[in-house]
Amino acid sequence: MASKLDGFEGVRFGCGAFVGAVLGVIAAIKWLDDIGWARFAAAAAVVMLLFGWLAMRYGDRFWESARHWLWFWP
Repeated sequence: MASKLDGFEGVRFGCGAFVGAVLGVIAAIKWLDDIGWARFAAAAAVVMLLFGWLAMRYGDRFWESARHWLWFWP
């Protein structure tokens, strides 16, 4: 684990946040009838921020592991 980031934190966070937002919206739409609009927005935002932070923090290691645990996603 590197202690110094290489200047691409914003790009990594943006890409992770975009993917997280898409996955969060898809997941929330599947359960929208059960959770309501407020929880829909909160769930999508949490997933977006989590993916953004993980991508920024771990970079390529995050994407390699995400590929393995999202294989089942439609």
